[in-house]
Amino acid sequence: MYIQKLKKILIPSNTPKPNQKIFWLILSLTFATIYSLLALKEAFSGEYIVQDDARQHVFWMRRFLDPELFPNDLIADYFQSVAPWGYKTFYWLFSQVGIDPIFLNKLLPLGLSLVTSAYCFGICFEILPIPFAGFIASVLLSQNLWLQDDIASGTPRAFLYPLFLAVLYYLLRKSLVPFLVAIALLGLFYPQYVILTALILIFRFLDWEKGRFCLSKNRLDYIFSGVGLGVSLLVILFYALNSSNYAPVITASQAKVLPEFGEAGRSVFFLQNAWDFFILGSRSGVLPKKLFLPHILIVGLFLAILFQKEEGRRKKEERKTYNLFQKEEGRRKKEEEKTYNLDNGINFLRQLPLVKQITPNIQLLPQILLAGVALFVTAHLLLFKLHLPSRYTNHSFRIVLAIATAIVLCITLDGIFHWVSQQPSSKNRRISGLIIIGFLGILLIGEISLWKNFPYPDYQKGQSPEVYEFFAQKPKDILIASLSEEVNYIPTFSERSVLFAWEYAIPYHLGYYNQIKQRATEFIFAQYHSDIQWMENFIDTYEIDFLILDRRAFMPEYVLKNRWLRQWYYQMGNQIGINLQNGNIPAIVGTIDKCSVLETEKLWILEAECIE
Repeated sequence: MYIQKLKKILIPSNTPKPNQKIFWLILSLTFATIYSLLALKEAFSGEYIVQDDARQHVFWMRRFLDPELFPNDLIADYFQSVAPWGYKTFYWLFSQVGIDPIFLNKLLPLGLSLVTSAYCFGICFEILPIPFAGFIASVLLSQNLWLQDDIASGTPRAFLYPLFLAVLYYLLRKSLVPFLVAIALLGLFYPQYVILTALILIFRFLDWEKGRFCLSKNRLDYIFSGVGLGVSLLVILFYALNSSNYAPVITASQAKVLPEFGEAGRSVFFLQNAWDFFILGSRSGVLPKKLFLPHILIVGLFLAILFQKEEGRRKKEERKTYNLFQKEEGRRKKEEEKTYNLDNGINFLRQLPLVKQITPNIQLLPQILLAGVALFVTAHLLLFKLHLPSRYTNHSFRIVLAIATAIVLCITLDGIFHWVSQQPSSKNRRISGLIIIGFLGILLIGEISLWKNFPYPDYQKGQSPEVYEFFAQKPKDILIASLSEEVNYIPTFSERSVLFAWEYAIPYHLGYYNQIKQRATEFIFAQYHSDIQWMENFIDTYEIDFLILDRRAFMPEYVLKNRWLRQWYYQMGNQIGINLQNGNIPAIVGTIDKCSVLETEKLWILEAECIE
């Protein structure tokens, strides 16, 4: 009786009642809220905290609040130009009521996570109409996403998950208008996945019957795929016809010879190990990092095995003939027993009633995988015209795996219930029920509690508040130059322009990156030159107002570890280090005492006018 009640709650045999669906949906959203609140706690744990990628994609949006910020700023202009139209408009709308973009960026993950969880629940329910399956898929996807910084970033890729899931959900529901609206919104926030959507729609023209592809016999597939493709093509053309002010995009041949794309570069791409490059590389690999976290997600791989065709096995059975030799017959029986043990276990699961409840919508999962792999290969062939190849599998694989795992777990649980119900002793059934609940608890929430880095929103904390406050009080049109890591935070925390910084040295558009590289090169040369005239000329050329120097900047070990020198000019860095070891002091050192306007434990801030 106890087992039957538990089964009725988790895996009802009849059509689930609306209140059951609402209960599991609310529980899914509760988990998503808890995970988001853990990240929010970290986001607001101090004054100078910002999400890592928000330093690139959000800082410039404070222009919406104050148009005088970042005047003639190459970095702000570039990141504003590459931001998708919908993404910019979203932040702009909130800025019109006085909401700071950085503040909004910290709050956004909560809302995005809830929408993502709701659509994930809905998609899983459309494939397997068991609310508990939707709950598992939603929770597992939430856990996986909060083990990385996609949702937490509040950048365009954070909007990808709720919008792409919305596209898939309305496609399965055959809701035409919401489906088209979702495609348009996806294009406004993350256009790369409109290409993926278009390819999925093309696959839906096809069906798989008797071991081969054929045209779909479902008229609705043609309607939805045709109209959806039309909207997708309009979105793709919109972006294709809008050329960047910072073109051209770097080519594969150009990138291969640049250290920026090597293993020690700013945008690591070309890895020497082929396995790492094509499989595990964060930008070049087909499998995303942390794909199988939590580890239970590996169970999703068994969905393909569970529904594999049995034609091969049947053919083997048909080829069996009567053998007059009993010894040979016995040997074959033993071999068959070994060979089909696993098949028998799978067949047991196939015969369960729950398997029959899986709808034809399950075809969407392999369609997503095929589309992702196809675009991954295409992106490698057209490098970097479709940007990074991993983007097309990174996000889509996570979604598919979470849903597949939920389906396999529910089928397995249904099998366990079936086995428990056949146990003769009520005591055994009660113990088995407790084991089931404990097992599910460990799978869904127990593993997370053991991880110290959950969630992982990748928030960065500024280490020099006095520096940020100092520059925030200066005129809005000042320009700062430095090799220090602290310049990565100044545009966000001080709202002032920097000439260049490691965080903003993105090398994909040469019209932008060549300027950043030239600025950094000239500054390195001027900072370590023995003639102060080089620094004076640099200040005049770029109209610099302040310089920031690390106190360790003139120690040989600092020079050898500096990321700028290590990436571009390893030989130059070695020579600078040798010069410092030999006692050749750069001319800028002689100006520190008289030109320093602020000194901290780690930094000197010099007034450029004093140096001139």
